[in-house]
Amino acid sequence: MLKNKPIKPLLQLLLLVAVLSFSKIKAEKNIVFNESKDHIHQINPIYIYEDVTNKLSVYEVVRIDSFAINEQTTPNLGLTNSTYWIKFSIKNTSIYENLILGCSYAIIDEIELYKINNDSIYKLSTLGDNFPFSHRTYDLQYFLFDINISNGATQDYILKVKSWEQLVVPLFIGTPKAVFESSLEHDLIFGLFFGVMLVLVFYNLFIYFTVRDSSYLYYVVYIFFITLTQAALNGYSFKFIFPNYPELSNSSLILFNSIAGLATIKFIQTFLKTKIHVPTLNKGYILIIILYVLGILTVIVGYKQISYKLMDLGGFLISFFSLFIAIKIALKGQRYAKFFLLAWSVFLIGVILFVLKNAGILPSNSFTNYTMTFGIAIEGILLSLALADKINIIRNEKEQLVREQNITLEIKVKERTQELNNTLNHLKETQSQLVDAEKMASLGQLTAGIAHEINNPINFVSSNIPPLRQDINDLNTIINKYEELNDSSDFNNKLIEIEKLKKELDYNYLKDELNTIVNGIENGASRTAEIVKSLKNFSRLDEDDLILANINEGITSTLTLLKSKLSGIEIIKKLAPLPKIECYPGKLNQVFMNILSNAIHAIEHHPTRVEKGRIEVTTIDGTDFIKISIADNGIGIKEEVKNKIFDPFFTTKDVGEGTGLGLSIVYRIINKHNGKIEVISKPNLGTTFTISIPKKQNS
Repeated sequence: MLKNKPIKPLLQLLLLVAVLSFSKIKAEKNIVFNESKDHIHQINPIYIYEDVTNKLSVYEVVRIDSFAINEQTTPNLGLTNSTYWIKFSIKNTSIYENLILGCSYAIIDEIELYKINNDSIYKLSTLGDNFPFSHRTYDLQYFLFDINISNGATQDYILKVKSWEQLVVPLFIGTPKAVFESSLEHDLIFGLFFGVMLVLVFYNLFIYFTVRDSSYLYYVVYIFFITLTQAALNGYSFKFIFPNYPELSNSSLILFNSIAGLATIKFIQTFLKTKIHVPTLNKGYILIIILYVLGILTVIVGYKQISYKLMDLGGFLISFFSLFIAIKIALKGQRYAKFFLLAWSVFLIGVILFVLKNAGILPSNSFTNYTMTFGIAIEGILLSLALADKINIIRNEKEQLVREQNITLEIKVKERTQELNNTLNHLKETQSQLVDAEKMASLGQLTAGIAHEINNPINFVSSNIPPLRQDINDLNTIINKYEELNDSSDFNNKLIEIEKLKKELDYNYLKDELNTIVNGIENGASRTAEIVKSLKNFSRLDEDDLILANINEGITSTLTLLKSKLSGIEIIKKLAPLPKIECYPGKLNQVFMNILSNAIHAIEHHPTRVEKGRIEVTTIDGTDFIKISIADNGIGIKEEVKNKIFDPFFTTKDVGEGTGLGLSIVYRIINKHNGKIEVISKPNLGTTFTISIPKKQNS
């Protein structure tokens, strides 16, 4: 506690004048402190003098007799640049001498207490939030002064107050115990308030990270900074956040409240969907935003009273403008607007009651002192409920939308399914046509080869028919001569003629020629029969049914049919004895035909090959698989295209030489047999296709 200090002796000469004049302005009414009023009394009435010059000293003030009486429980001096002097007298009728004089308004820049005796003026203490918090006698957010009044004595005091914020001076006197108990009650109430608000902050922050609705984020910012605003207004931010930074604490009320106002606007706009429901009125928030931004800027540059007025104006506008908007939207039947209207109304009622209490219209008590605090807390809870209700509304709307979309989707799916079925059928038809086209292309090449192969033996037969006919005619001539012997009496002469005829016709050569011609015709017919047999074996009209077949026969038949195209190419067959396996032989023959045709093409188009073209066909009888290897020494396949050779329509042949479907059909046929095909190739060295076919197909 600060000790009483007498004013300097040189100045005490003025006290005679001061005492004489002070008797004229002495309070007509004393504040009586006794034990019947719970040990805490409001100091009322008081006498107030406004020093607009801010230059008067306490010695000059005590001589002034124009103090005005103020009987308000909570004197509200407004927003002013003046210094105020407050005069009052306290009569102690209690048994307590050591008392505490306090001011329960926590944001006053300077507050000095003087004690006036008959011939002396003592300055008891200087407090205020212009000084570090450690400057205070008590570790409380209120301004408390130790005073000592003997039982039955009356003491005169004068208080000097000055602040750039709205100046409210609720003075009280009480015993230390009563004051500290009241402060504890105040701390408990605000502790509960801060606890509720922090719970709301974390709860809604959790919901925001869950649903990612920006309304929750703006609401969290609003709740957080409106809580800090209350902390600044009641001195808690100075005590706990900025105890050593008075200037920062002094500005925090404007900063916190302005940020809370900006967050409130964004929250209201997103929560009430003002751009949708009231687009014209929504533009009015721009003016309020400008006011809050200007308030922040002016407090930063030092124009604190201007910033305070801007903050007050912004708060007034946002309160009633938002109320009006909420009513407009609620009348449109929006349930979340009704929730907001209820919460906002509770908040405004709390603010109005608090203002009426500060104006002295309502008494200062445990209810009116905390109406704004309770209003903010209840508003926060109701808005949290409103946000939760909004989620339910959105969820119901989404469920309804999902149901409608599901119905639409089902219709679309049916339509798409039908379209896909039509497309699939069309693709199947197209695929079948393409496969048939590839087969026809292969068949065209095959037919040309077969025609060439059959043409040789048929030509041989055809070319032997004229000499055969001539030889037969010659034989008939000789035979006719022999028939004339039965009718001739000159038998010997006829024999001589016959021998002569035989010599002329070279009968012995004729017999050898006939034998040669018949052997040639027989050989041509055999070769033709072999080609026809190979063609029949290759075609396999029963290709859609699994049957037992020998792979070697299919390979041999295919090579026979390709014989005309194999001119100049060495064929090496290493066909191991194979059992018959379950397969589609006609389809496998097509596999062999396509791979062998590609091998022939690769050999013919090798740019640098000097050795003879070679195709090696190998079959291996495995445990569960039959392996067929077809290797050539052709041009080979580049590594970058090897993975594409089985793709439909991919070909490395020149335009007009291939359809790009050959190997695609090969791959599909091998898959149909549950087999696999591997390719090993090196550019300019050749390619090896290895096919594995299971001996038994799974039915």
